[in-house]
Amino acid sequence: MARPTLDPQRRRSETLNLRLAPTEMYDLRRRAAEAGVTLAEYARATLTGRRPKPKPVKDRMMSALLYELSSIATNLSQLEDVTGDANFAKWARYVGGDLVERVTDRHDLALLIEEHLEAINGVGHMINAMARRANVGKDPDPGEVEETLSILGRVLEPIHKAVKRPAGGRGKEPDPGSGRDAL
Repeated sequence: MARPTLDPQRRRSETLNLRLAPTEMYDLRRRAAEAGVTLAEYARATLTGRRPKPKPVKDRMMSALLYELSSIATNLSQLEDVTGDANFAKWARYVGGDLVERVTDRHDLALLIEEHLEAINGVGHMINAMARRANVGKDPDPGEVEETLSILGRVLEPIHKAVKRPAGGRGKEPDPGSGRDAL
């Protein structure tokens, strides 16, 4: 279904070219990231007098982690579709299902997430590259698959262990029951 046509008065058809010093651009990008919006959204809001407020670090970390996990799960599903390898499907269900479910609303893990987010992003890029090659007909190298999934397990292990504990870290550790203890 196509999008409805916007009223010409609401359509964003005008452009503004603007030169900024590198430090000004850095600051603008940082503030947009802190507010959790795109650079264009932040600039538009600021120019029209509605400067977005920074989101709390916990919210930004959680959003970034959920984005990364969803992207990784999507690429793993693509790899399973192309190769038929059920191991990719298992990883996709864990990363995009079980882990996302366990980490959602665990704002107490914000510092841990921040500490490991760059590594999660890095392994996400590795999986994305493998999925892109597979989508154009190049079979993934078994050694590369093994190494990449091993790295994925190591990178996700601190978060996997943290979400097995109840929020606040007190009480008996729940029985995960999913068979995912050995990442």
